[in-house]
Amino acid sequence: MPPIIRKATPDDATLLMRVIDMASDGVIPALWDEMAPEGMDGAAVGLALVTAEDGDFSYRNGTVLEEDGAALGGMIAYRLPPTPHPAGPDVPEAFAGVEELAMLVPDHWYINVVAIVPEGRGRGLGTALLDDAEAQARHSGAPGLALIVAASNTGAVRAYDRTGYRERARRPFDASMFGAQPTEAVLMVKQLS
Repeated sequence: MPPIIRKATPDDATLLMRVIDMASDGVIPALWDEMAPEGMDGAAVGLALVTAEDGDFSYRNGTVLEEDGAALGGMIAYRLPPTPHPAGPDVPEAFAGVEELAMLVPDHWYINVVAIVPEGRGRGLGTALLDDAEAQARHSGAPGLALIVAASNTGAVRAYDRTGYRERARRPFDASMFGAQPTEAVLMVKQLS
């Protein structure tokens, strides 16, 4: 049976949290650990964000790829506002460059995170999710798609380049306080005609 791509539901929260973890190389879950109030762990913070009815990480922005009933990957993507909004004071300094890059592509369909679980890789499933994102972008009337990837993730940069994304800008990205090596955040854009 061929893979299917469907909208996420709150029941997909565990998968979406895994996708966020894989796509951010553990940085976002480490950030959630830092955000957790006394008596709560980072996983609970992440779960609250993913199961929320709104917000960037909400399941409502999620897509799930399944094959034979097994979830093999997912994506969180949404249209950015037409007028960029500066980052709020609660955005960690490490993410300031990422926020700046997102402000360069107002009104674009923004792929916040996308990942395929290890057992599903190498079969074109990631490309299928990117194709689905493009269909969503076209349906929404967005002028293009955008994503931000770590320059150190050379495999992902090459994969995005192969699927028509082109580098638009870079900013320093030092998330060493969250366990990552310093690198650059790369904004990649695919314009729609």
